[in-house]
Amino acid sequence: MTRKKKTLIGVLVGSLVVAAGIGALTTCAPDGAWGKGFHPGFHRTGFHPHGEDVADFVLWKMDKHVNELNLNETQEQEYEKAKAQVKLTVAEAMERKREFHGILRDEMSKEQPDLEALAGMIKERADLIPDRVSKHIDLFLNFYNTLDGHQKDQMIEMFRRRMDLPS
Repeated sequence: MTRKKKTLIGVLVGSLVVAAGIGALTTCAPDGAWGKGFHPGFHRTGFHPHGEDVADFVLWKMDKHVNELNLNETQEQEYEKAKAQVKLTVAEAMERKREFHGILRDEMSKEQPDLEALAGMIKERADLIPDRVSKHIDLFLNFYNTLDGHQKDQMIEMFRRRMDLPS
């Protein structure tokens, strides 16, 4: 056999071995395993953390960025107040979401669901979103106003990096 044929056969055999391995992993691996496709949370509920993890994730992200600012004691106290408020509002939001999904499931499982009532509920919930968002903006501004000039510059630079804007 020529070298070209040997190489071609080697590539084909290698491809078959890889394909068989992937097939075995996707059919035999436990749920959530890397080879079984995406983690169950990825395709069922989205890639973002859910449930109790949401508040912890948000606070972790906040801590990660605020640690770069080297806060003084007063600033640290204001930040801790903001964190406590964020944790509380996120937990309340998750509870409201669970309740609403229960109502939604109950209504949609009926023989003739009342879509008019559901639409009204959804609109009512949507009307509350701006107030909830503005509370977090106010928390941020209160914290931002405790920062000194250098820390404010660091914060602005952090925002610019995240927005891919030039420094």
